[in-house]
Amino acid sequence: MLETNPDEAFRLAFLCSLCSLCTAICPEGDDPAAFFLSLRQEAVAGGKADLASYSTLLSYEARGVSRRYTWSHLPDGCDTVFFPGCGLSGTRHEKTHRTWEYLKEKFPATGLVLDCCTKPSHDLGRQEAFEGAFGEMRGWLVEQGVRRVVVACPNCYKVFSQYGEGLETVSVYELMADDPLLTPSTLSGPHIIHDPCPVRFEEGLQKAVKGLALRSGAAVVDSARGGRLTLCCGEGGGVGAVCARYSDAWLDRIHKRGKGDAILTYCSGCASRMGKNGETRHILDLFFNEDGESCRVARSPMTYVNRLRLKQRVKKMPEPAVTRERNIPMGRSGKGGLVVKLLILLVLIGAGVGLKFSGLTASLSPEGVRQWVEGFGVAGPVVFIALYCIAPCLLLPASPLTLASGLLFGPAMGLAYTMVGATGAATLSFLISRYLAGDWVRRKIAGTGLARLDQKVAEEGWKVVAFTRLVPVFPFFLLNYALGLTRVRLSHYVVTTFLGIFPATLAFILFSSSLLDLLQGRITAPFVGGLLLLGAVGTIPFLVKRFWKKAP
Repeated sequence: MLETNPDEAFRLAFLCSLCSLCTAICPEGDDPAAFFLSLRQEAVAGGKADLASYSTLLSYEARGVSRRYTWSHLPDGCDTVFFPGCGLSGTRHEKTHRTWEYLKEKFPATGLVLDCCTKPSHDLGRQEAFEGAFGEMRGWLVEQGVRRVVVACPNCYKVFSQYGEGLETVSVYELMADDPLLTPSTLSGPHIIHDPCPVRFEEGLQKAVKGLALRSGAAVVDSARGGRLTLCCGEGGGVGAVCARYSDAWLDRIHKRGKGDAILTYCSGCASRMGKNGETRHILDLFFNEDGESCRVARSPMTYVNRLRLKQRVKKMPEPAVTRERNIPMGRSGKGGLVVKLLILLVLIGAGVGLKFSGLTASLSPEGVRQWVEGFGVAGPVVFIALYCIAPCLLLPASPLTLASGLLFGPAMGLAYTMVGATGAATLSFLISRYLAGDWVRRKIAGTGLARLDQKVAEEGWKVVAFTRLVPVFPFFLLNYALGLTRVRLSHYVVTTFLGIFPATLAFILFSSSLLDLLQGRITAPFVGGLLLLGAVGTIPFLVKRFWKKAP
């Protein structure tokens, strides 16, 4: 495969969830997950992997190993630490602390390490970044005399088991299962246990969780898709970031096989993801509860707040201990992504409020826009460009703005201002989709030809962007959002968009700038030129399609 089409092989590697189901069922004992992971590593090392689509995931990881979120607390004589992982600390920070308290009853010198195992970088093929971050943490723990790591996250279990040289990896659920006095809250009705795919081969861990579930009184329904044959929830390998439709199909399959039964799992990520479509509990939700308490599960962005709350709570502990914060640069800063998101959100909120009180949206027409912009005097061009940048993002039509531009500023300046505004609108929509509202955009384009756009962009790059601009099959605003989900570079997108919309914009500006003359019975050169150019622009789609078919 690599000899014939390496780019296609690399693309396919990032569509594998790395869940190892193929390995579990392969009669020859092959390991496709390991093969695809090696392809990812090769793609990253060779500069062939565009990881822009994973910016949210990598930013999440970068915060997990930053000074703000990390904290290690190792009491005197500590040889065992509890490593809850990022997800559990954020969704169930109180339960995380109580689990640690329970472990300290069994092993009094148990420490707590709030950190990230950096499995996202590992699974994306960023082996150098992973080895640097995880290796530093492992080395420090060993130097401090730690010999055992108790984990609650299946992903952390897999990472520590595979790379934690010098450390014994134990699941907290196995320790809990060995405690006959530990009793959970009572459950009623049938429940299916979902075994997370990172531990599909860990039979001892799976039996421990099932035993804990049975103590609750729940009727545990055995599933054909459990243990070694368990299904991935769809988020494995970061597939959801590049192909949400494929990722969601795995999630739907789990719920269909469950036939409406409640689900018990022991991965906070699986619990959060599957909980959106049906009743799902984490196994720790059943334990360490105070009387009458229901486990409250947080979602982003409160998960970040909860992680900080847990850290501050541990930092205030008076007992002597070795403590540290660590700050590991992961090559991609989470801070920059957060700043972009906040700026985009503030711009949208401010624009929405401003337009609401301006009264413009009530009668958005060329004449209404003209009168409104003229009211700003010399600042009119700036106001017009700002309005053009914002309106399509708020799903307002752009055609009244284009027509008003010619009436307001004439053909030359009208064209300049419209091109700046339209390109700005396309860029802002692109950034909103990429950094802020990816899930909303995926729902909007589901079932349309745009849902397959990412694959085309991956194969043809900027040429697909140019084609979609010159052949206006889809609404302008929806296309902007859809392209934000693809792997196209921002610079390529902006330049190609500017060039692609220029012919049609010029035609509309020439036409609209001469409307007043036309109403007075005068046929001017701009009107004739605009009319001819509109006809020419109308033939572009046919010419482009014909050229595209002939291209090799």
